[in-house]
Amino acid sequence: MSKLSKNIIYNFVGQGLLVILSFVAVKYIFKQLGEDALGILYFALILSAAVSAALEMGIGSTTVREVSAHFQSDPSYIRDLIRTGSFFFWSLYGLLALGIYWCSPLLVHRWINLRSLDSGSAIHALRVLGIASMVALPRSLYVSILRGLQRMEFNNFVDVATLGLQQFGTIVILVLGGKLIHVAYWFAACFGLGILAYLSISARFLSFKALVPGYSSSVVRRNLGYTSAAAAISVLATIQSQADKVIVSKLLPIGVLGYYGLAYSAVSRSTLVSAAISQAAFPSFSAQFRAGDRDNMLSQYRKLQDLLCFGIVPIFAAFPFVTVPLFTYVLNAQAARMLLLPTTFLSLGFYMNGTLTIPYVFSLAAGKPEIAARSNFYALFCVLPVTVALVYFFGLSGAGFSLVLYYCFAYVYAVPRICSECLEITAWKWYVELLRIVVLCGLTYGVAWIILDASSNSSFALSVLAYGLASVLFFFAAYLSIGTELRQSFNGLHTLLEGKSAAGS
Repeated sequence: MSKLSKNIIYNFVGQGLLVILSFVAVKYIFKQLGEDALGILYFALILSAAVSAALEMGIGSTTVREVSAHFQSDPSYIRDLIRTGSFFFWSLYGLLALGIYWCSPLLVHRWINLRSLDSGSAIHALRVLGIASMVALPRSLYVSILRGLQRMEFNNFVDVATLGLQQFGTIVILVLGGKLIHVAYWFAACFGLGILAYLSISARFLSFKALVPGYSSSVVRRNLGYTSAAAAISVLATIQSQADKVIVSKLLPIGVLGYYGLAYSAVSRSTLVSAAISQAAFPSFSAQFRAGDRDNMLSQYRKLQDLLCFGIVPIFAAFPFVTVPLFTYVLNAQAARMLLLPTTFLSLGFYMNGTLTIPYVFSLAAGKPEIAARSNFYALFCVLPVTVALVYFFGLSGAGFSLVLYYCFAYVYAVPRICSECLEITAWKWYVELLRIVVLCGLTYGVAWIILDASSNSSFALSVLAYGLASVLFFFAAYLSIGTELRQSFNGLHTLLEGKSAAGS
């Protein structure tokens, strides 16, 4: 099995377990602490994700790209690169920790809308959660090292282990009568354990000395152009991806943000396939690009693009079928009905994101980060104002639809440029290939949903049956529709498995 295939499997299993684990403690938090507490937790985590992603400044993707290409050939340069990244991230973490401590009262009193939780408890919890969760910044560097080395079994193990411990400990705390602040401190402890684990694993491949923060002007000069463009992508993409939640936190009660944050987290976690493949593909594409192996690079692109565009349809198509029973169990029936349309829009938006993942990664590996950077910049003026209006007039449904609108804009601007400048194909060919999948999805899952809705029977068993039948039809038609290269890979895998089975018997 190739290194790319192994890393896809590691990422898929790891991200899949994270999806399951992310639901474990939510029910207990909501039932015992209330919607305000749930909202505060999600607000802190959303704030951390937004700030750390925006301030990542392209260093993560630069690290993956450079480590994958130069780890063996120029180890001294890689050590200087990592020490410089460490200096930047840990310095920024210290500044952010101070900022969160002093700004938490302002956020509680002037931004979020509490219903039942007192402001003192909210400020204390927000400080603890915010400061601890900002270790996501230096953590992103260590994750990038492992991805560049194509050793993704390690970061998936750490993520699953720490989230599992976090969820289990939260349940124990709540069963024993703990409060929000106790949960916040437990979350902080798990964040700390996670960063210690990453430090230890990274040192195994480098050394602890290579992880000590330092500064190298030659490293900065060497990567300034690429990193600047990648930084623009991270800042602008974060603004777009987090704008809906930030606007919801201001215009709607904090408890409603908790509902939306849970739905958003569930759907975004379901990008496990696209994340698994893209994280494995980026260092592989980068190494092929540096080696000038364009033919294999394009062949790999076509296989991965087909695999993603067809493979993630059943994942996101499941949400309209399971949203009501799932969130009725985790929250309540009223919240579940409120979340049906927003979750459906989110699932559509994240599917669109998945279709753009491999082209985006290809463009980064080919040294064209400015395409995504400019797309996100123009979207600030075209999409962001509309997002505010959508949330104001349509609430959570408007917030969910804003994600669809954002990726529609990317289809219009970024896709033609990636096709012409990187893939060297016409944009219409890309659109037609995607349209085939959309039509197939409508004829299977769309028809099943219409029949289910017309039957006025929303039982969980019938929903699962309708989804299952649609999935069987979709997979059969998808196999007939995929490209020749991906079908040959599947046939080769089937032959290999048959050979191993015969040898074992």
